Amino acid sequence: MKMSKITNLIFNNEKHYITSSYGYRKSINTQNGTTNSFHNGTDYGTNSKKLPQYAIEDGIVLSCGTDKLGGKFVWVKYPRLNVKMLHYHLNKISCKVNQNLTKGTLLGYTGKSGMATGIHLHLSIVNLSNGKYLNPETYVYNEEIKNTNNKNYYKKGDRNEYIKNLCSWFAKNYWGYFCKNEKEAHKLLDGNLFGPYLEKWVKEFQKRTGLKSDGLIGPLTKNKLKSYGFNY
Repeated sequence: MKMSKITNLIFNNEKHYITSSYGYRKSINTQNGTTNSFHNGTDYGTNSKKLPQYAIEDGIVLSCGTDKLGGKFVWVKYPRLNVKMLHYHLNKISCKVNQNLTKGTLLGYTGKSGMATGIHLHLSIVNLSNGKYLNPETYVYNEEIKNTNNKNYYKKGDRNEYIKNLCSWFAKNYWGYFCKNEKEAHKLLDGNLFGPYLEKWVKEFQKRTGLKSDGLIGPLTKNKLKSYGFNY
């Protein structure tokens, strides 16, 4: 079975396979206790190998440590994706809380700590907006914008003069997208941070001008903005 883009990045394309899917399942007895009937992630076996696990893109370590259920664990927040991911049952943790991550940063090694019967990764994905768990097997990682470290791209979380000027331009010329007047738009789009409101404006602009509405400011969006009068 072909694995997801996410797990191929996590394992750096080392061989792995699904051993237990997301959803309800029969509880499993382990030497450390019995698992819950609802499985809020997906388990990936590694042929008993303690493979290294890596960050998939820019992120930050929210927490790491040990608990009874998952043993050694790491929670990683990915701001661009608006999700956090849980790595459970690690043999070794190789990162620390509040550590800034880039694609390929080592998080730890696959193990069987906690309630586990063999070496594997339990991966959970949580939507940061509503706190709901997502199915790792159906979650789609947007490959098109995976390389947003490229200077040709701006994304949510970036902060610079280009973004400051773009916020002012949208507030002045396109306040009608979501506001009653220009003053209200300036309050939402003030500053030089690519925040959720600017992303909202960018997506709407892309949608109305025939671009893919992904909220990422890349070469195509930059050129379209320029054709509509944004000069930076």
